[in-house]
Amino acid sequence: MKLNQLEMLLHLADTGSVQGVAERMHRTQAAVSMGLKHLEEDAGFELFDRSGYRLTLTARGRQFLRQAREVIRQQQRLQSLAEQLQTGAEPQLRLAYDYTCAPSALFSAMHEVQQQYPATELLLSGDSQLRVLRKISSGEAELALSPWLPIFRQYGDFETIRVRPFELLVVCAPALLAGRNLKELQRHDLLELPMLIPQNQDVGIDLDSIIRMPGKQRIRVNDSITQRELLLAGMGWGIIPGDLVGDALQRKALQRIDIPGFINNVNLEVHLVRSAERIAGPAEEMIWRSFSAGV
Repeated sequence: MKLNQLEMLLHLADTGSVQGVAERMHRTQAAVSMGLKHLEEDAGFELFDRSGYRLTLTARGRQFLRQAREVIRQQQRLQSLAEQLQTGAEPQLRLAYDYTCAPSALFSAMHEVQQQYPATELLLSGDSQLRVLRKISSGEAELALSPWLPIFRQYGDFETIRVRPFELLVVCAPALLAGRNLKELQRHDLLELPMLIPQNQDVGIDLDSIIRMPGKQRIRVNDSITQRELLLAGMGWGIIPGDLVGDALQRKALQRIDIPGFINNVNLEVHLVRSAERIAGPAEEMIWRSFSAGV
């Protein structure tokens, strides 16, 4: 059995088609079909049910797949370890953060890396809608700061450390509520005002299901940064992470709208996330340990 054949099996399980495997591995469909056939021959029993339109795994094939995933995971860890032993400290460490999380939480640990590993280049990048988790899964980043729910584990084999709570606030510009009694404000009052809402997050957060308010008028934006700017411009009210509007609340450019029971089913945290399939280099491990110590 060859590792690339096991990779074909994993991709087949993920994509559901030989064509999907071929596209992921940049092979021809004929090469993929031949590789899967050889894998089945080496296994000595039927891995695939060919009675339908597409290949599907047999019961024994699914059991074989579980062990194949572990073999590939161990190979990736071994390759990562070999690279670390060859080079020592990482020449480059890629850090990502979701725009809804203040990156300042990383600054102290980054400063430590600068002192201990001056040759390691630090790359810090932001992204929207939790795409930072995709970067961790695809190997485009080593560490990420992201809102976290247990359901996100379906998108990758992650290790995480809780950093702090993730607070969602209902806010607007003071002018939007001019003449209204804030102490008597009810849910139905908001229906008469424009609502600013990010588009659905691409890994499973559906704000419509959280808010459950039809709203008279909505303005949808594709990231929370734009939502904040529209809030500051008095274009409507919205639910936004506290990290993004803390300074605006302090200078009273925005104000909180407190309606008892309005948001009662959101329980998020900010986590530091990395792949469990890689061996961490010393600079990455230093940052990881600095957060672990604070748990």
